[in-house]
Amino acid sequence: MPTLPSPANPVREKSPPPEVIFAENLCKGCALCITVCPTKILKLDTSRVNSRGYFPAIVYNLAVCSGCGSCAKICPDSVITVRR
Repeated sequence: MPTLPSPANPVREKSPPPEVIFAENLCKGCALCITVCPTKILKLDTSRVNSRGYFPAIVYNLAVCSGCGSCAKICPDSVITVRR
C-alpha cells in the first residue's frame, strides 16, 4: 500500500540545483571560496589561466551545491553570484 502525504510525512519536490556564476576573468585565484564551501564543490582550474594570468576557481559538481552563498560572501572581488 503506498504511503500518502501527511503533515508528518510531506511529499517534497526536489528543487533544481542553484546557479553558481563566476566572472572567471576577474578571479585572482585566492581560493577563499574553496576553503569556505561546505560541500567542497569548488576547485582551482589549473589547466588554464584567465586573462589576468590566474588559475580561476570553478564549480565541478553543481548537483551537490547547497546554494548557501558562502563562496559569494567571502569573495573579495565579488566574482561569484549564487542564484537559488
